[in-house]
Amino acid sequence: MTTFKDKLLNDLMREHGETVEEASARPVRSTRPLLVAAGALVLAGVATVAIVNNDAPAYAVTKNADGTVTVTIKDIKGVDGANAKLREYGINAKAVPMSRDCADLDESKMDARDYRLPDHGEDGSLTFRPGDLPDGYKVLLGISNLPNRGHGLGYTGPIREPAPDCLREVGN
Repeated sequence: MTTFKDKLLNDLMREHGETVEEASARPVRSTRPLLVAAGALVLAGVATVAIVNNDAPAYAVTKNADGTVTVTIKDIKGVDGANAKLREYGINAKAVPMSRDCADLDESKMDARDYRLPDHGEDGSLTFRPGDLPDGYKVLLGISNLPNRGHGLGYTGPIREPAPDCLREVGN
């Protein structure tokens, strides 16, 4: 027994093509393989984007409109680039790697008089104002690649030049 829809479809198909019975006897192709392949391509595209976006910059040094300079360093690979920008912008700070092999900091070379601490950003950045450090002194920015090193940059008070090329890693 056929329904009204089947009869209507059979009439249309008779005029323009095969009947419902002929169409139902024909093997039906599944669209599932096509959907699976499309899904795989989408996942591959997302994975590629994730890999590309995972290559975030190791550092950023930005000169702000008010003359301050904001520094963010996420990886030891950013030390040289960050230092070049800090010099270019006239900031007496030096990024250095932290290492267990580094000697302890000679605190007798430090001077905290008339020194204004950098501002801390919620993203772990530090913002310096030019001229905040006494001439002949640098603030050392300690960078560590150890896991669980915390959020943001570690830094010292002003230390007399020549400043060391590393800071002693403590903990882990």
